[in-house]
Amino acid sequence: MRKHLLSWIIWNLVLAVLITATGEAQNKPHEGLVYPPLNQPQPPVPDKFVLDNGLIVYLLEDHELPIIDISVRIRTGSIYEPADKVGLASITGAVMRTGGTTSKTGDELDEILENLAASVETGIGDDAGSASVSVLKEDLDVGLSILADILMNPAFREDKIELEKVQHRSGIARRNDNPGAITRREFSKLIYGPASPYARTTEYDTINSITRDDLVAFYQKFFRPNNIILGVLGDFDSETMLAKIQEAFKGWEPAEINLPAKPKILETYGKRIALVNKDDVNQTNIRMGHIGWLRKNEDYPALVVMSQILGIGFSSRLINSIRVEKGLAYSVGNNYGAGYDVPGVFFIACGTKSEATVTAIEAILIEVEKMRAEEVTDDELKQAIDGFMNSSVFDYDTKGEILSRALRYEYYEYPQDFVEQLMAGIREVSKADVKRVAVEYLHPDKFTLIAVGKASDFDKPLDTLGDVTEVDITIPPPSPEPAPEAGEADVAKARAILADAVSAHGGFDKLKQVSNIITKGKMVVNTPGGIMELDGEVTIVLPNKARADLSMPAMGMRMSRIFNGQSAWMVMPQGVQPLPPAYVEEGKKEIFRDNIPLLTYVSNEGTSAQYLGAEDVNGKMTDVVLISDTPGGSIKLFIDPETKHIIKKQFQAFTEQGPADREEFLDDYRDVSGVMVAFHTILIDNGAKSAEITFSEVIINAEVDESLFEQ
Repeated sequence: MRKHLLSWIIWNLVLAVLITATGEAQNKPHEGLVYPPLNQPQPPVPDKFVLDNGLIVYLLEDHELPIIDISVRIRTGSIYEPADKVGLASITGAVMRTGGTTSKTGDELDEILENLAASVETGIGDDAGSASVSVLKEDLDVGLSILADILMNPAFREDKIELEKVQHRSGIARRNDNPGAITRREFSKLIYGPASPYARTTEYDTINSITRDDLVAFYQKFFRPNNIILGVLGDFDSETMLAKIQEAFKGWEPAEINLPAKPKILETYGKRIALVNKDDVNQTNIRMGHIGWLRKNEDYPALVVMSQILGIGFSSRLINSIRVEKGLAYSVGNNYGAGYDVPGVFFIACGTKSEATVTAIEAILIEVEKMRAEEVTDDELKQAIDGFMNSSVFDYDTKGEILSRALRYEYYEYPQDFVEQLMAGIREVSKADVKRVAVEYLHPDKFTLIAVGKASDFDKPLDTLGDVTEVDITIPPPSPEPAPEAGEADVAKARAILADAVSAHGGFDKLKQVSNIITKGKMVVNTPGGIMELDGEVTIVLPNKARADLSMPAMGMRMSRIFNGQSAWMVMPQGVQPLPPAYVEEGKKEIFRDNIPLLTYVSNEGTSAQYLGAEDVNGKMTDVVLISDTPGGSIKLFIDPETKHIIKKQFQAFTEQGPADREEFLDDYRDVSGVMVAFHTILIDNGAKSAEITFSEVIINAEVDESLFEQ
């Protein structure tokens, strides 16, 4: 027994020693291991050619799949469009494709390409235009001919121009829906200036001012073969491909391109703090920074490493400090801030809950100061360099990346081995270099800062950090069309027609006594997703309250839209959602445009009115009267000379797709409590039917519960 016990004790002692020894070795198993340096990638090099007409061509063969991709860069951009026509470049780039060519419409091109399982796209961004083709090898001739036709002979058809303008107006209408988008847009304006081509935004007026002639002129100014770089990747023989390209673009003559100088960017620094106060959010989007640098800057490698350590990746200081340790942000990080031919913007972006806004900003500024005050650690330096070098493999992971980079470097006149030079420079970056560039290039005391959030919920007032400027993000409405000059006779006739209309609709005394209107019925709405049929009840309390309760019986869904004169909101199964200020303004106008308040208003002798002549409305000649400068904007009334009823209104409305030229057709007038009310209405927005409303019941001066308008 003792023998077995002694053996057991000895065995356990030996085992303990072994475990301790191996444990010590396993605590840091990587120490002592030596790794050879990574092999330098040897990517294929595209072949470069210059055609007689100046077209630059890069070819890169890849015989793995029977596919050919063609990419085009054009020296142009929205930075060259006039300030009063912002959006021109984007619309030009889009309609080059959708509008088709002088020989084929865009729809015809769609059908051809769909049958080939191919694609052709065009576009124009801030400082470059683009075009592309992706096609099977066997269909190359068709795809290349379509691309050449689009680049050389775009038709710019009017219907496609108008469609693109409608889409831009829709984007303007929705541009304040996303706090992140607001932050990016307004930060750019603060950095560059609101009038800078690098920051200005499309507005209704700039879009409305664009004509087909503008598109043609913009195209002709930049689209010449000697202003274009074309790259081809895929399963082809280079000699044969070059011959096909020459044939496709033959006859396209070069021209002298007087490319304007790129707009200057003022490299100034000055502390600015801005606030966009949004009461409908519970989180704050923060962006801070200043003008950055160029990629060709000799310090760019060190700036890349510094940026990696400060705020790029999950091991960065900003992530570890602001997110992990302090729990102040769900997202935080910075960007390099380098451009190819104009300085970029260095910025730090952060998203945090409203109650941590200023604390998060202060914590970020502390981390930036630390970067300037002391050297980074050996581990941070190694991790940043290794991380960048490891990620650089994605510069070579596809031949498409390789060709795209070749075109980009050609476009910005960078050496074709720029990425290799950058990686070589990054390998040489030291801790001292990182500290030096942080001190020289980061200026946290002169950061431009913007916060988009609900200021009343901030943990501290934002002006704790300095003087604050509140940014107005109200979307400017489109300018009304100037009214024609009115003679005394036109004014007098208009007043007489309006007086008859007031009498025919019930008379001034009856109209003035109306305090509320309740309508019940059905609404058929044309939406981008199809036709929706709704049951609805609308309660209007004059002068400025309205509530629409809508339901879809087939789906068992209900929703309400409420406007109380000061604010507007939606009540849906998902909860309550505040509506933007634009909807509040439109709510006021909608109420005013109803016949009863409108006709009460025009009874005022001071109303600006003029007769515009007679016009046909669905086969009926009507008297047209323009009412200007009303609470609902300018409105044209089309009045039946026999019944004196308003059978059409024309005005500018605000819709979810942006401003719309609305035509409102009214019929089926019935007497309700001595007031004539149209029981049937059709709405036409920008020439397309948007809704049809049929009342089953109308009640005037009912008992209305005020709680209907409480949020």
